[in-house]
Amino acid sequence: MRGSALEEKMYSVETGIRPLKEGDVVTIGNIELKIEKSFFSGWHIACIRGKTSGREKGEEVLYYRGNCGLWKNPIESSVLPEILACTEDEIIISKNIEYEKYEFKIPSTKKDIDQIVRYMLDIAEMTETFNKKKLSALYINPDSLYTYNNKIKLNILPDICEIGNKMYSPRDFVAPEVLMHESATGKEGVYVLGLLAYKFLTGETINSYDVNILHYISNIKIPGFPQFIAKTLAKAEERFNIEEALNYLKNIEEERKIPVRFDIGMSSTVGLNIDRLIDEDSCGYVIENTLDFKGKTVLLRACLADGMGGMAAGELASKAAVEGFLKTPVGLSFELNDLVLDMAWRANKNVFDELAGKDGGCTFIGVVFKNETFALAHVGDSRAYLWTGSKAEPELIKLTKDHSYVALMISSGNMTEEEAKNSSDRNKILKSLGIVRNRQDEYFDDLQKTIGKKTEILEKGDLLLIVCDGIWSEIDEKDFKEILNDGVNPVRSRTPDAQYIADALAALTVERGASDNASALIIKRIS
Repeated sequence: MRGSALEEKMYSVETGIRPLKEGDVVTIGNIELKIEKSFFSGWHIACIRGKTSGREKGEEVLYYRGNCGLWKNPIESSVLPEILACTEDEIIISKNIEYEKYEFKIPSTKKDIDQIVRYMLDIAEMTETFNKKKLSALYINPDSLYTYNNKIKLNILPDICEIGNKMYSPRDFVAPEVLMHESATGKEGVYVLGLLAYKFLTGETINSYDVNILHYISNIKIPGFPQFIAKTLAKAEERFNIEEALNYLKNIEEERKIPVRFDIGMSSTVGLNIDRLIDEDSCGYVIENTLDFKGKTVLLRACLADGMGGMAAGELASKAAVEGFLKTPVGLSFELNDLVLDMAWRANKNVFDELAGKDGGCTFIGVVFKNETFALAHVGDSRAYLWTGSKAEPELIKLTKDHSYVALMISSGNMTEEEAKNSSDRNKILKSLGIVRNRQDEYFDDLQKTIGKKTEILEKGDLLLIVCDGIWSEIDEKDFKEILNDGVNPVRSRTPDAQYIADALAALTVERGASDNASALIIKRIS
């Protein structure tokens, strides 16, 4: 049976503190400390007296003496400082000299507000972690908020209490029920979120004894936050719980996002081969924008199909594939990878329906974006590349593997890359649309098969390049990089627009001989 002492156990930065003075020596486990000076809220700056547990002699840490037992079980949060040692009555945490104290002031730019939303989300996620461990956050000292690498950090620990136990705190920056010594429910931490949100946005502090919250809220002119503060500072029975508070902050973050925007370019040429009378390649894209209570969504579908020239109706196959892929109706509630594979099979069906028994087929790459996240389906020897233009040193990453005879020979060690370029079998395709009618698992490749994950992010400044073999057989990766870095035309910006890249690839292919139709589809994220 639990005793009353356990029932009222909590972490309070004042309760049970014995005065410590400069020069005092304390020991927790195998860590011996010398007290240097008082920090704040019952914490002291101390110095490790000898190298121990991986810590260096002379390293400064923070030491607290009081009720500390609730911290003995690990609590994972990026906001909390590192706990080095903990007993029922003492605790040592790391003192990171790289932390920069957060200065509360009225945010003046969109970037400032967006950063505050991110800070609030991090603190809310920490509060949710407490609740999952049956703990309630009673108090977070605003002066303990620091930043590091654009992340919000606490340089001391907050006051916490076991949910269901009576609460005690001498603070003012707490929920009213804490001051009334009521039993903890977990909503006390939500109240603290409201207090912090107000201080983040105004630089001022709400008086917890003031029951008229509305006149504070009238000072907030940032959509979403008047509602958030009203529901977090409401009476306990009307207050958000932590899941509701966290979801509302996520909604605010979503509403504040700049819509993802793409720059798209397409180019195609019949080439110079006198035996190829028409361009049998097809490509296209569709963009849909929605704005509703869930936020802004951009849905982009794009694809490229290379008609197989050795067949009677390669151009009809590629056209049918693109139409089938782009005309597939979709909603916003879907798993991207499943969707793109389903759309690829619909494109395949459309090829069969269009050809009606004619000899035809095509290679195919289709991509679906939901905002910045995309999934891919691929069959044949057209290729997709990711150009990481958002990085200081961009990379060209191949996202597909060729389904061709020479690719199989190379992978099995029976042919070299150089031999493949000159092989009479280089145009033999092992997989394509229009060959198999019924759906087969593993027929299409997706990103999981090539890069180990079902979806990828296109960062601002990144490009997705989709090209048929008529392009990549004439142009190597060095050529790609020169065009992408704008080495062809130094007068332009370092990362040219999508149409310029598509046209430059087609033009260079023609310059190199263009023995095949050559098509390029370029998707660049510009915001």
